[in-house]
Amino acid sequence: MEILLSAKNISKTFNKKRVLEKINIEIRKAEIVAISGASGAGKTTLLNILSTLDKPDENNSSSLFIDNHEVFNLKKNDLANFRNQKIGFVFQFHELIPELNVIENICLPGWIKKDIDVKKKAKKLLEYFGLQDFADKKPLTLSGGERQRVAIARSLINDPKIIFADEPTGNLDSKNSKILFDLFFKLRDDYDCSVVIVTHDENSANKCDRKLLIVDGKIKN
Repeated sequence: MEILLSAKNISKTFNKKRVLEKINIEIRKAEIVAISGASGAGKTTLLNILSTLDKPDENNSSSLFIDNHEVFNLKKNDLANFRNQKIGFVFQFHELIPELNVIENICLPGWIKKDIDVKKKAKKLLEYFGLQDFADKKPLTLSGGERQRVAIARSLINDPKIIFADEPTGNLDSKNSKILFDLFFKLRDDYDCSVVIVTHDENSANKCDRKLLIVDGKIKN
């Protein structure tokens, strides 16, 4: 199957402490991969680097290719544009803007991209996620599960190749956690996108196509 993301020799140091040690990862197209491990193992640090929000330690051997683009070589503005067009994000605390209503939150990445069809796409996503009755509501009036569905809809507005989710079920009960993970699998099949999920929930991680366990900054085989 086609390789969508390839990362090689990814290391990261904070305050002279090595958090990641020569990580090598490949993510295939339309694959759901869980990154699991104990607290402090380096899961979120790795996710931030893979999703271009952070960079590894500087060395000549590290590389990150996403959709055949070497992202570490992109200039700051080019990287921001690449991120907005190719990558979707879902965070534990959903990061919705409280002053905007639901459909405006979903439209936001499309507005940045200056997509003239963004409102039409947002309405289709609202229907897909069963959120059409919430279009004009503010995020704080929604339940935790509903907010995360809005966040996932927002992550899809620019038709990304890959979605990165950092502990997306961290604030949800077991019922809504299952609903959310089932939704990721539906997205994989319907939108043909890859999903990389950081989670401490072993049951959810084991349902993914692949699970990567990080121990002391290294992937344990």
